Parts: sequence; C-alpha cells; structure tokens
Amino acid sequence: MSQFFKLRGKLPKRTHLLLEIAGFLLLLLIWFLLTNIKTSDKLDMEGGQFNTYYKNVAKENLDSVYTLIYNKTTVDQEELNPVFEEIAEEQGTLVLFTSTNDRTAIQSLTERHNGIKVVAMQVQGDEQEDAFNQVLNFTGASIITDDFFTEDIDGELSTSFTGDAGEVSLANGGVQFKNTNPLFSKSILPSPIAVVKSYKELWNENNLAYHTMFSVSLNLMGYLVAILIAVPLGFLIGLFPFFRGLFSRNVDALRFIPLTAVTGLFMAWFGLGVGMKIAFLAFGIIVYLLPVVVQRIDELDKVYLQTTYTMGASQWQQIKSVFFPAILSKISDDIRVLVAISWTYIIVAEMLNASDGGIGALVYTSARQSHIDKVFAILIIIILIGFIQDLLFKLLDRFLFPFKHQNK
Repeated sequence: MSQFFKLRGKLPKRTHLLLEIAGFLLLLLIWFLLTNIKTSDKLDMEGGQFNTYYKNVAKENLDSVYTLIYNKTTVDQEELNPVFEEIAEEQGTLVLFTSTNDRTAIQSLTERHNGIKVVAMQVQGDEQEDAFNQVLNFTGASIITDDFFTEDIDGELSTSFTGDAGEVSLANGGVQFKNTNPLFSKSILPSPIAVVKSYKELWNENNLAYHTMFSVSLNLMGYLVAILIAVPLGFLIGLFPFFRGLFSRNVDALRFIPLTAVTGLFMAWFGLGVGMKIAFLAFGIIVYLLPVVVQRIDELDKVYLQTTYTMGASQWQQIKSVFFPAILSKISDDIRVLVAISWTYIIVAEMLNASDGGIGALVYTSARQSHIDKVFAILIIIILIGFIQDLLFKLLDRFLFPFKHQNK
C-alpha cells in the first residue's frame, strides 16, 4: 500500500493503467449520478380557487399528468381531439382547467377516447387569471383562449401545447401539483446517455466528419506555419546579441496581447477565408513558442559549448552540432504541450466565420441552438483528437531524437 503514496514514486505499468481506467470510470459515474439526482417542488391551490366538477379517475393521486389551461367560453370538442388522442395513447391523465362548466362536452370527449382519464376543474371567483398563471408557471402549460388559434399553427392543438404536471393530488376540492426534476437540467448538464445519442444526429444531419477533418487540417496548417516562423526567428534572437537586442523585449511583450482582442485586425488583413484562420492560429502559437525557443537556448548547458570550443569548432559547427540537436529535441516537447492551446484558438478562429465549417463553428452553432448535449459530444471529440495528436508527437519525437529515450 505504501507504494501508492510514496513521494514521486512510480507504479508498475499495469497498475498505473488500471488506475487510469478506474479514474475514468469514476468520473463517468459521478457525471451520471449528477444528472440523475432529482429534486421536487410543489404548488398548492386552495379549494376555493378551483371547483372539481368532473372526475373520471380511480384514485386521487394522479401520475403522468398533462395539464391544459383551456380558457374559452365553450368547450370545442374538435379542437381538443388531438390532445385527447395523444394522451389516450400514452394512457395518461389530463388535468383540464377551464372557465366554463360544459360537463357534457368533457364527458363526451372522455368516452370517445378510450383509456384517457380526465380531471376537469372550473376556475372560481375573481382570482381566475392569477390561478391560471400559477399553474402555467409551474407546469409549463399553455393558456388556450378564444383567439389562440391562428394561421401560424393551422388550427392544430396537440400535447406540445400542454404542460407536464408530474403528479397531482386532489383533496377537499383543492389541488396539489408535484414535479420531480433533475438537479441539473439538460440545458446545463446533459446526461452521458444523451451525449452518446447526439452523435447519430451530428453524423447524419450536421456533417460531423467534414467539420472534424476541416478543423484537423486547419490545426496542422497553423502549426506548420508557426514552427517555420518561430523556430528560425527564435534561433536568431537566442544566438546572436544583435537580434536579441532588437527583438527580445518585443517578443516578450507579445505574450501579453489578448488574442481575442485582435481578431478584428486579422479579418481586416486577411479577410474572412481559411487563410485568415490559419494566420490567426499560427500567430496564437508563435506568441508562446517563440519565447520558449529563446529560453531553451539560454538553458543549454555551457559544458557542451566549452567542449566544442576546446576542439576548435567554428560558430556554424557549434550551431549545427550542439544547438540544433539539443534545442530542437527540447522544443519538440514544448510543441507537443502547445497542442492544447492550439485547439483553444482554433475554436475562436472558426467562430469568426462559422459558414466555413469546422468543429469550432459546430460548437458555436450548437450552443446558440441550446443543443448542449451536442456541445459535450463535440468537446469529447476534441479531447480524443488531442490525445491522438499527443501520441503521434511522442512517436515522432522518438523517431527524430532517439538519444532522448535511450536511458528510458
């Protein structure tokens, strides 16, 4: 047991792998539990506000209840047919709040749709509107008035205009609503199951494959441009005092520029096309990579330079034999670490012109449409791409700089 808590100790590979899997499963379990914690809230209506005048139920505690506030002077059976049909198919209960007392119409509708249970309540007194609003706010039901039907909804009424009341209790002429809701709504934290299900729609309707490949290619192009600029420029500044004096302070100052604040400049300079996005992404990487190159040169152990100097090596030989292999082998680790930062900026770049596509644009569009399950699904894809990129960088590092891994 002590090996698990030894300072800077190392575990066997198999044990470490098992712990990684256990950690992932633990996080998944916590996520699942958080989205399944339920909370309850109640709404009590006094018996004087409502008068129960028809009840076709076997018990007073009603489950799977739909609520409809039907504030019309008469009950139109043809209008209510769609609601009764849908609820009858689900063997649910309809709590119908109305300002009329047309018992015959409600009785007829109930008998026509076999299996439906109806509790109809007539609003009493001057508090009619207030009572309607309380039920409306609690259950999400719609108030159907005489001017409700318009050309926009083609005169159709369905359960989409009703509200889910959860559970209703009837006692002494009064009504108690009880709703059980998740602690975190799906608009805040979707369940893992909902996230997995969203991949089907992302693939079939949102062209996920295209957006993913577009973002990966954009990321690689931005990286390539950044490396081709930052590494040679970093060597110039780090190796030669003339260039260090000219540019070192300016390079340090770049790190304090908030990149999201200069998006307007990149749009003005490069337009709204893919070129602008590559330039913006490359700049975001250069800002961090360039000072790192200079720092790595300063950190080089002087014993290597003294050895080559003793052997009579020229400056170019020192650069070729010492600085290039030593610095590039260290920079490869820094480039690998910057993968995470590059995906941060690629999201910003793709949001500047979402019509071009990309994962960033897809995240932005999904969030604007309140499809939070899709946002989580896309973020998981970005994480997986990041892991794959990191693995590929490690393999490339082993191939280009095998001497780094000899002691390992």
